[in-house]
Amino acid sequence: MAKGQKRWVYSPQKSTRPKISDALKAEVTTKANQLIDTVLKPMHINPPPENPRFNYIVDIYGKWYHSYFYFCSKYCVPGPDAIVPDFEAKLARMEYAGNNRFHL
Repeated sequence: MAKGQKRWVYSPQKSTRPKISDALKAEVTTKANQLIDTVLKPMHINPPPENPRFNYIVDIYGKWYHSYFYFCSKYCVPGPDAIVPDFEAKLARMEYAGNNRFHL
């Protein structure tokens, strides 16, 4: 059996993600919910159309996943041949960057 050759390979250091505190999570959640309730929902959620042919937004909300905060929307799928009655789409993601700052 032949012995493998040794090779030089570049492997950069992986950056560690900063941990987000529970207090900052709570603050971001309250401010995001305030933005959603006062600006996004009144602007983008309308009553369902009388004869719906296309998907329409039913709800906008936020949720955490690890150190990411997502703004999500829930769409209703009208029609008798719809595979699912509704689905979720992520609108924007905020990634915690440290020092109370986020990447959008």
